[in-house]
Amino acid sequence: MGGFDHLEFNTTPTEALYTPTPKAHSEQARALRRAGYFEKALPVYRQAIGMNDHNYDAWTEYIDTLVRANHLDEADTFSKTALSNYRRVHQFYAARALVLSYQGDFNAAQTHVQTAMNQTAAYPYCVYAEILLRESLSFRSEALDALQTALNTSEERWEPCFLGGCILLNAKLPALAAGYFSEAVHVAPHAAAGLLFLGDSFAALRLYDQAQFYYQKVVELEPDHAVALERQRSTVPLLYGLTRVFRRENLRTRWNKEFEKR
Repeated sequence: MGGFDHLEFNTTPTEALYTPTPKAHSEQARALRRAGYFEKALPVYRQAIGMNDHNYDAWTEYIDTLVRANHLDEADTFSKTALSNYRRVHQFYAARALVLSYQGDFNAAQTHVQTAMNQTAAYPYCVYAEILLRESLSFRSEALDALQTALNTSEERWEPCFLGGCILLNAKLPALAAGYFSEAVHVAPHAAAGLLFLGDSFAALRLYDQAQFYYQKVVELEPDHAVALERQRSTVPLLYGLTRVFRRENLRTRWNKEFEKR
């Protein structure tokens, strides 16, 4: 799922709260990931794992973040290492399955994720949905069912909502992605990554006024956020120019229809 590596900010407010303990490393990395600082989160995850290699959640999130940031070779190496060292940790099968799907080995990916889905955890169902959509959009209904299971399973809704949105946006299903990002923003309104990608979802639907609104919300959180500022600049001509094919009302109707599809 490309495109996450651009989510870098000039400042990292959460770094001021950092305390060098294993738990703090893990929490800091997770906060950076939620804020959209994927590249900055990676070394903090490595520190968390180095201080406690039984921090299985940190391993899983690290591998997932490597994939989202387009570091597939590293994700391949670390997913193999995690699974080799801890064969009984079922979430590592899901992390490995994600990497395999990005390598195009869907049969192996399915085998690995099915092992992980025997457990009551949300992440394997997100990975399963992503594998299905990467293989074929004809599995859209099954993928949506898997994402719903992830939401029903998770006690903490932001991560499956955000991942679900990313998975659907990457599969070129922006109307459905917008629904998941909207829920992620509802759960964590100050998480810049959810707002940015909600804007991207509306931009993909050519609802540029809505996209502008969410890009502005990111800028209000991070005034120097270069990506949101660039998104704003690039959508202004589309909002007011003569190249708009559909009127706003028609686009809203189209978005509503797409969102209701299963």
